[in-house]
Amino acid sequence: MLSFRDIPVKQKLMMATMVTTAVALLLAGIGIVLADSLLFRGYLQRDLSGLAHIIADNSTAALAFNDQRSAAETLAALRVRTHLVAACIYRRDGTMLADYRRTGAQSGCPAPGAPDGIRFTSAALTVSYPILLSGHRIGTLVLLYDLGEIQERMKLYGLTVLGVLLASILIAFVLSSRLRTIIAAPISQLARAATSVARTKDYSIRARKNSGDELGVLVDAFNEMLAGIQSRDDNLRNALLDRQEALKEAQNARESLETTVASIGDAVIATDIEGRIVLANRVAQSLMKLLESEMIGKHLDEVFRIFNEFTGAKVESPVTKVLREGAIVGMANHTVLIARDGTEIPIDDSGAPIRGASGEIQGTVLVFRDVTAKRRADETGRLLASIVESSDDAIIGHGLGGVIIAWNRGAERIFGYSAEEMIGKPASALTAPGRVDEMPEILERIARGERVDQFQAPRRTKSGTVIDVSITISPMYDALGRIVGASKIARDVTGQVRAAERLAQMNADLQRANENLARSNDDLERFAFVASHDLQEPLRMITVYSQLLIRTHSGEFDDQAAMCVDNIVGGTKRMRELLSDLLAYAEIGGTPEEPVQTVDLNVVIEKVTQNLKVAIEDSGAVITAGRLPSLSAYEGHFIPLFQNLIGNAIKYRGEQPPRIHVSAQMSDGELRFSVADNGIGIPPQHHQKIFTPFKRLHGKATPGTGIGLAICQRVVERYGGRIWVESDAGKGATFIFTVPDIAIHAVEEN
Repeated sequence: MLSFRDIPVKQKLMMATMVTTAVALLLAGIGIVLADSLLFRGYLQRDLSGLAHIIADNSTAALAFNDQRSAAETLAALRVRTHLVAACIYRRDGTMLADYRRTGAQSGCPAPGAPDGIRFTSAALTVSYPILLSGHRIGTLVLLYDLGEIQERMKLYGLTVLGVLLASILIAFVLSSRLRTIIAAPISQLARAATSVARTKDYSIRARKNSGDELGVLVDAFNEMLAGIQSRDDNLRNALLDRQEALKEAQNARESLETTVASIGDAVIATDIEGRIVLANRVAQSLMKLLESEMIGKHLDEVFRIFNEFTGAKVESPVTKVLREGAIVGMANHTVLIARDGTEIPIDDSGAPIRGASGEIQGTVLVFRDVTAKRRADETGRLLASIVESSDDAIIGHGLGGVIIAWNRGAERIFGYSAEEMIGKPASALTAPGRVDEMPEILERIARGERVDQFQAPRRTKSGTVIDVSITISPMYDALGRIVGASKIARDVTGQVRAAERLAQMNADLQRANENLARSNDDLERFAFVASHDLQEPLRMITVYSQLLIRTHSGEFDDQAAMCVDNIVGGTKRMRELLSDLLAYAEIGGTPEEPVQTVDLNVVIEKVTQNLKVAIEDSGAVITAGRLPSLSAYEGHFIPLFQNLIGNAIKYRGEQPPRIHVSAQMSDGELRFSVADNGIGIPPQHHQKIFTPFKRLHGKATPGTGIGLAICQRVVERYGGRIWVESDAGKGATFIFTVPDIAIHAVEEN
C-alpha cells in the first residue's frame, strides 16, 4: 500500500483538498459555535447586568421605605424572561424584602453574601447587584438565570454547521475530481521552477506556460516577478547602501540638533505643522514636569497650559498664533505656565515658524524661560532703591576713582546738595576745610575687598557748616563678583558729639565735685573725731575740779553758788555724753580698724542688756528676744544699734513697766529686724524727724543727746538696709530695720 507522499499528485491533490476543506469547515463551524457561545455569554452578561441595574434603581424607593408590595410588583415584571429562575431583593442586614420564582422552579435565590457581579456555574448564572441610595448601599438584588438558552442556541448552531459541512464536502469532492488534473500539472511545473529559484537564487530561471488561463497568467506573473525581483534585487542592493548613508547623515544631524538644543539654557519645544510636539529639550521637560516620551506626538495645547497671572484667563497658544500669522510672536506679560504637578511658573517666551527650503511652514519652535528669579531680582532692586531713598542716613555711591555715582535724599538732607549737584563730582568736595581727604586711602582698601566700619570725620555742608558724621564704607560688586565701587553710609552725629563733649565736661566737673566732697567729708569726720576726743579731757577736768571745789569748800558757798557748781557739773556731763555719741556717729561713717567677723546677734543682745542693767532694774523692764541670726559684720556697729533702740524703749516708757521684744525674719530676700515696745509711742507726723541728728521730741525733760536714732540709721544704711518706725501716740512703737541676706550668706560660706 502506497504512503500518502507516494501517491499520484492528482489523488494527493484530491485528498488534500477534501481533508483540508473538511477540516477547515469543521474548525470554522466549531469556531463559529464557540465564538457565538462566548459572544452570547457576553451579551447575556451585559443584558442581565443592565436588567439588574434597572431593577435595582426601580427598587430603591421600595427598599428605602420597606415596601414589600412595591418590591414584589417590580420583580413580577421579570416573568417575561422565561429563563429567569428567581429574583430576590435583600435588605442591608441580609433579610429578604421580596422575591420572585419562575413557575415550577425548585431553587430560590442564593444568599447575598457573595461579592457583587455575575458568576457562572455549571448549571446557572447568578447576578448580585447593589441597591444604592445617594451613593450609599441600602440592599442587594440577586438574580438566578439558567443556561438553557445558551444550550439551545449551541444545539441549533451545531446542527446548522454540520449540515453546511456535509454539503460543502460533497460539492468539494465533485469539483476537485474534475479540476484536479488541469490544476495539478501547471502547479507542479511552477513548483519545480520556484524550488529551483529558491535553491539556486538564480532569478534568470523561468517557468513554462501551458495554457492561457489563470495558471498561464500565474506563470507569466511568476516569470515577470522573477524578472522584477532580479531587477529590484540589484536596485535594492544599491538603495540599501544609499539608505545606510542617508540614515547615518540623518542620525548625525539629529544628534547635532539634540546636542545644540540640550545646551540651550532656555526651554525649547518644536512642533510639526499640526502643532504636535516633535522635540522638547531637558529644560522644557524640567519646567513642565514631564518626560519627553510623555510629550512627543501630543498637541502642544495638551501639555503647554498657559494663563494670565492676574485674571486667570487662558492665553492663546503661541503655536496657533505663529501658524496663523507666519511670523515670530512674543508672549504677553504676566503669563504663567501650569506644570503637571500644578506649579505656577511665570514665563517669558516667543514662537517662530520652521520653514523648508522653499519657504513653506513645516512646523514651529517655541522658546521660553522661567522668569521667577528675574522678577525677584527686579522686586529686590525696587525694594532696595526704595529703602535707599527713604533712609534718613546719607547713602552715597562712589566709583573706585572717588567720583560720586549715587546720592539719596538722606544725603541731600544732611549735606544740602541735590543729586544733580553732586553726581559726577569727587568725594573730596565734602572734605572739611583744613582736613586731609581720607577717601583715596579708603578706596584702596575697598578695592582690596576690605570693609571700613564706623569712623567719625568732619564734613562740610552746602551752607559751609562743618558737621560730624559717622561713616561706614563697603565694597560694591557687579554681577560677576568684581568690585566696581564703594557704598558709603553717613549719619549726622553732630548732636551726639556735642552732647558727648558736654557730658564729658559734666563728668569731669562732677568728678572734681566728688573729690572735693570726699575731702570735705574726710576733714569733717577727722574734725569730729579730734574734737570729740580732744574735748573730753577739758570737760573731765572741769567736772573733777567743780566736784573738788564743793567737797573742799563745803559750807563756804551759799545755795546759789552750790546750784551754779551743780549746773557746771551737769553741763559738762551732758557735753561728754554728746561728744561720745558724736564720736560714735563719726566712727560708724569711717572705716573700722578691726576686720569683718561673724557676729552672733544673740550675744550682742546679751551685752546690750548687761550695759543697760541699771536702767532695766530701775524701770522693771522685761526684754525678750527670738532666735536671732549671725551676720558677717562689725560687732561694734550692732551693739550701739540695739542699745539705742532698747534704751529709748526704756527711756520713753508709759505707766506700765516696759515690755520690749526683739525678733527677726526673712522677707522679700532681706532680713527684717523689729524692736517692739509698749511705751508712749510716736505721733505719725514725727516718724521721719526722729532720725535727724540732735532732733528731740521731748526737750530736756528726758535725758539724752538726740543723736541715738541717727546712729541707728547710719549703721543700717552702712549695710545697705533701711530703718523706719511704726507707731502712734500712746500705743507703743515698733522700730524696724532690714539687712540684705548677703550678710547671712557670707556667714554660711565661712
